[in-house]
Amino acid sequence: MNEHNVKTALLLASLLAAGGSLAGQAASKATPWIMQGVVRNAAGQPIEGVEVSAHNTVYYNMNVLAKTDKQGRYRLELPHEIGTWAPYATIRRPWGDQVFKFTVYPNDDSAFAARDGAVRDFVWRIQGRFDGGVLGQKVNAYSGDEKVDADTLEFTFTPLGTLIDGSTVKPFTRKPRGSTMEDVPVGRYKVTASHAPNGVREALEVRAEGQDEYGSQAVGTFRETMYGIRMELSYRTPQK
Repeated sequence: MNEHNVKTALLLASLLAAGGSLAGQAASKATPWIMQGVVRNAAGQPIEGVEVSAHNTVYYNMNVLAKTDKQGRYRLELPHEIGTWAPYATIRRPWGDQVFKFTVYPNDDSAFAARDGAVRDFVWRIQGRFDGGVLGQKVNAYSGDEKVDADTLEFTFTPLGTLIDGSTVKPFTRKPRGSTMEDVPVGRYKVTASHAPNGVREALEVRAEGQDEYGSQAVGTFRETMYGIRMELSYRTPQK
């Protein structure tokens, strides 16, 4: 192992040992060689156990890690090394028999010099627009026949219990673009579908993944797939 690799390995080991949560009030001003802040959910409540890291922009895979405490606070001690540091955070939450991983975005994602330090607060949001995209997940909906009017097709999602972040949401509708609906927060839903081929809205039959029969409603939820977190639905006109 060359001198640079030895130095990097020792540095990472010491940094991982130094990372941890911070007692006391969260800082509002930057402290040299420190990245610190608070992680909250969309309701402004602190979140414990979020993995926060600072990534060096020069050295590959040189990261400083810590987890938030019960007040959502974290503190990272940065090394006296060249390059700037970029903030990053992730959270893991169980859902059914799987564990989902989400990116938690900072209020300021700009890189900074370690000698200047930085305060970077994060907010975990599971739906809504962000940075040219959306934070919610995709629902795939497949047609079971050719009689459905795709131009007027819409789905209604009624939550059954709380969402994955513990929040609640009122029933909402989505219209597919092609076979996909976007920005649906992870939860368990009663799903119905309808279309209006002659200007009058008519109910359709729906089926969620894992269900054998179509019905007037289905219970749909999310799972991790090779394409990301997804819900799968099928729909068709009522069969007489």
